[in-house]
Amino acid sequence: MQLHVAEDKKLVAKVLAKDRDAFDQFFALYFPKLMRFCARRVDDADAVEDIVQETLIKAVRSLHTYRGEALLFSWLCMICRHEIASWYKRHGRVQHKHISLDDDPQVLAALESLSLEMHGSLSEELAITDLVQLTLDYLPDKYAKVLRLKYLQGLSVKEIAQELGIGKLAVQSVLARARTAFRKGIRELSYEQQ
Repeated sequence: MQLHVAEDKKLVAKVLAKDRDAFDQFFALYFPKLMRFCARRVDDADAVEDIVQETLIKAVRSLHTYRGEALLFSWLCMICRHEIASWYKRHGRVQHKHISLDDDPQVLAALESLSLEMHGSLSEELAITDLVQLTLDYLPDKYAKVLRLKYLQGLSVKEIAQELGIGKLAVQSVLARARTAFRKGIRELSYEQQ
């Protein structure tokens, strides 16, 4: 992930230098990821878009404070969490923790990736599932998609091959690389969050 942090820092430097293409890249890359992140926490679609837009506005305004100690997406998620909490407070609503399909704690075992223990409090399980989703959001789209198809939707290698329009051997190869990237990513994100 060090390479990705270096790439994040380059992108930030370009955005700070008012490079329009870099800003467009920043927005195109992080807007959909933050939408997924926020949608799992807020059940109002209009509010989700407003929260994500406010998150990105605040992020751009304070981008000069990003030091590259964590992934840019992790930093953006922190800002988004604050915006979500503010939204709940402004609307006098209670933020409920819920686990969506994407946050299913069984995804850890299914991904065959880590020996994280799933026993403990609900808050620990929610923290782990957030970490899993953050890792999936960070992975290249091809890897995240194949992992979701295999472990969240329960598709076979043959069904994934049909879905993606590629051969079974290609699916197995992508799955192997995706699992490796997931293992590495979740370990490094876990370390960063500590």
